[in-house]
Amino acid sequence: MTIQQRFANFTKNIKPTPAHLEAATAQATYMIEQLHDKVSADGAFELHKILLAGSNAKHTSLLRTAENEFDIDLGAYYIGAGASKSQLGTLLQFTKKRLIEIYPNKDESDFVVLSSAVRVQFIGGIRLCVDVAPIISDDSLGIVNGGWIPRADGWRLTSVTAHNEFVSSRTVESRKRPGPVHFNRLVRLIKWWNNRLPDELKQPAIFSELVTASAVASVGGVTDEWQTSLRNVLLHLRKDRLVTPIVFGDNYEPAEVTLPNDAVVALDSVNPDNNVASQWTKATRDAYLAEVEEAYRNAVEARSAEQDGDEDAAVDAWCAVFGETFRSLSEEKVPA
Repeated sequence: MTIQQRFANFTKNIKPTPAHLEAATAQATYMIEQLHDKVSADGAFELHKILLAGSNAKHTSLLRTAENEFDIDLGAYYIGAGASKSQLGTLLQFTKKRLIEIYPNKDESDFVVLSSAVRVQFIGGIRLCVDVAPIISDDSLGIVNGGWIPRADGWRLTSVTAHNEFVSSRTVESRKRPGPVHFNRLVRLIKWWNNRLPDELKQPAIFSELVTASAVASVGGVTDEWQTSLRNVLLHLRKDRLVTPIVFGDNYEPAEVTLPNDAVVALDSVNPDNNVASQWTKATRDAYLAEVEEAYRNAVEARSAEQDGDEDAAVDAWCAVFGETFRSLSEEKVPA
């Protein structure tokens, strides 16, 4: 089996299974319907809409493994006189109470208030987690579905739709090039690699999206094969060393942004006040780049082995990047 065939299998098999997605969608649909009813019955707030957010909305979610969780993110947009920024903290508790009403037979410990969302944990079946983030609608950014979301460091103006569009627009552009490499699938591969890093170096999904987009832009788009596209991402990180600020002009003018004085700057594509890498130190950057260097070395070794016709050695090298699951998941037959 060629490396191209293995990557075709691997990129399809690291997605959640159709049965998993179907069960997750059914649970989310039920929750959305019930939450509208519960909020309406309470009368304290008005729930305007609930939008699918996160990896599932961007089509970058991963198969559940020991390293990869599977969850669904929902943005619950509240409107009305009572729905103000000062009520964001109240909304977290309010949303939790309404969710408990939806699932009265669940243990209260299955409902967890996070810094920006309420998590509902389903222990059985597909072991799904659903994170419901209360959002106060606000169109001051001039972006569709803008709103304030509570965060550990205060309120943050964002847009579920704009975040989804950041990935989907690049995915559409990548499909114009012949070959199997689509932007969202490339992000999925980078996330798979990222989630194998030591816990202190693992980055949130948005960071993988930003660095992948930055790398793809630096070379004018994706290539016609997975191996080269992956090496391009790693090579970009290796050469730039995260010195150049990562900033995109999708929703604001980069030239008008005041950059923070942080070790690494990777600005949220929707809100430039949010540096996704604000907590990085120089030591974090050096350790992360050491992992990049190791992955790139193995990717180059895989290329050399492939050119020599040594498919087994190429597989071993890619396993060093993605783990032994690359071997098993790339061997499985992909349904037509």
